[in-house]
Amino acid sequence: MTDFHAAGGVRPQFHGPVQDMRPLVLKGLVLTLVTLGVYRFWYQTNIRRFLWGRTEIDGDALEYTGRGMELFLGFLIALAVLIPLNVLIALLSFSGDPFVQVAVQLVYTFGLLFLVQYALYRARRYRLSRTLWRGVRLGQTGSGWTYAGLSFGWGLLTLVTLGLAYPFMRASLERYKVNHTWFGDQQGRFTATGGELFRKGVLFWLLLALLVVAPAAALIGFAASEAQSAVDMGRAGWLTILFFVAAAPLAFTLITIYQAVEFRWWANGLHVGPASAQSDLSAFAFLKTYLGFALATLLFSIATAILFAIVGAALGGTAALRQSGTPALVFTGITYLSTLLGYAALWQLYVVRPLWKKGFESVTLAGLGSLVAAQSPDQPANAFGEGVADALDFGAGF
Repeated sequence: MTDFHAAGGVRPQFHGPVQDMRPLVLKGLVLTLVTLGVYRFWYQTNIRRFLWGRTEIDGDALEYTGRGMELFLGFLIALAVLIPLNVLIALLSFSGDPFVQVAVQLVYTFGLLFLVQYALYRARRYRLSRTLWRGVRLGQTGSGWTYAGLSFGWGLLTLVTLGLAYPFMRASLERYKVNHTWFGDQQGRFTATGGELFRKGVLFWLLLALLVVAPAAALIGFAASEAQSAVDMGRAGWLTILFFVAAAPLAFTLITIYQAVEFRWWANGLHVGPASAQSDLSAFAFLKTYLGFALATLLFSIATAILFAIVGAALGGTAALRQSGTPALVFTGITYLSTLLGYAALWQLYVVRPLWKKGFESVTLAGLGSLVAAQSPDQPANAFGEGVADALDFGAGF
C-alpha cells in the first residue's frame, strides 16, 4: 500500500465547530416550520454552503454555488410532472377489474422505485455541478436512466440473495457514478471491487443473519412440538421478543461498524485523474457519532418532558387541558412540533456535521498537484432531479 504521507499526501480539514452551525440550523428549522416547508430549499442550501465552505483541501476551501430558488423551482417542475401521473394511476386503480388494479399497483410501485434512483443520480449531478475547488467546477456525465436501470436490477438481485449481492451492487453503482464524475477535464475512476467489500462484510452479514434466524428457528421448532402447552408457547414467544430486543444494540453496533468499513473501502477506491485517496477511518468512528446523538436525544427528551410537564401544570394540569378544547390542541401541536424541531436540529448538529468532518479528515489525498491545470468545460446542471427526489420525499442529502 502506498504511503500517502511520504508521497506528499494532503489531509482535508474541516473548520466548522458545532457552535457555529447551531444558529444556522435553528434559524433554518424555525423558518421552515413557519413557512410550512417552503424555506427548506434555502435551509438545505445554507447547510451545504456551511459544510462545503468550512472544508479545506490543501489550504483552499470548497465552494458551493447552488441557490435555494433553483431547488424550489426544480421541486415545482417535478410536481408538475408527478401530479398528473399520480392522478392517472389513481383513476386506473378504481377499475373494477382486480387484474387491472394489481397491475396498476405493481407498475406504480416499481415505477416509483425506478424514478427515485433516476432522481438521486440527477440530484448528485446538480450538487457536483455547484461544487468548485480552486475555481474548477466538478461535474457528472452519464445517464440517469441507465443508473436507475442498474440500481433496479441490482436491487432485485440483492433482495433475492438476501443481501449477499449487496457488495457487488454497491461496487457496480459506485463505479458508474465515479467513472462519470469529473473535476474540470479530469475524469474520476473507481477501482474498489465488490469482492473486496464482500470479504470485508460477509462476517457482519453472518452475524446479523444469526441474530434474526436463530430465535425465529427456535420458536418455529418449539411450535412444531405437539407436546408443548399454550402456556409454554406464550413463554417461548415472550422469550423470542426479549431476545430480539436484547439483540438490537448488537445489531446496531454491527451495522455502524460496517458503515465505517464500507466508507474506508469506498474512499480507497476513489481516483480523479492521477490523484487518489486513502482513508484510515476508525471502525468505531460512526458508532461514537451515533451514540453521541442517542445521548443528546435522550437528554433533550428528558428536558422537553420536564419543561412541558411544568407548563402543563401551570395551565391547570392534564384534566383542565382536555376540557379546554382549542387551547389543548394548540398546546399539543406546539409540544409535538417543538420536539420534532429539536430532534431535527440534533440530527444536523450531532450526526450530519460530525460524519462529514470524520469522513473528510480521515482521507489522505495524493497527486493533487496534477489537478492544478484542470479546466471547467461543463455548464452547471439544472435542479430537476433534486426536485423529483424532494417531491418523492427522498431527500437528495448532502
